[in-house]
Amino acid sequence: MDTINLRRSKSRILMGVLGSCLFVALAMWLVLVRPNVGADTIIPGSFRDYEMRTGAVFFGLCAVMWGLKLLQSDPVISVGPQGIYDRRLSTDWIPWDAIRAIKPLQFWMSSYYRLEIDPEASARIHWTKRARFTSWLNIMFGRRYWISGAELSGGFPALAEAIGRSRPDR
Repeated sequence: MDTINLRRSKSRILMGVLGSCLFVALAMWLVLVRPNVGADTIIPGSFRDYEMRTGAVFFGLCAVMWGLKLLQSDPVISVGPQGIYDRRLSTDWIPWDAIRAIKPLQFWMSSYYRLEIDPEASARIHWTKRARFTSWLNIMFGRRYWISGAELSGGFPALAEAIGRSRPDR
């Protein structure tokens, strides 16, 4: 059985870059032109002016973040006979014997896989800071790790197929 590598979806990331750039352009246009729309005129030094400048900086940083993701060509998730290697969660493979349960989860409009990891094995796995933080945020759901397929090429169905083909029967 081969290892299945799932990469980022370039089109989805490109939409993030373009959307962020659009918001930067809109915020900068509002700051520079200051259109007169009734009582909502943007006055230099006002709170609205501050909001627009902050929006331009925020969405500019988002565009940079999306752009950096667009340049990454390595796989995000690898699924194989030895386990799951989600580079967003750990720096090494999460072995199948450490995973107690893997269940699909629908949260709002996004689909995830919720990994239930054996506590003893979890101590041996090298989790990223992001994984530890999101695990802490997900404490109301049982302090589990989530794998998202949102930014993957093929999305959640491709992730579900890779896990279904590679996971050993229990």
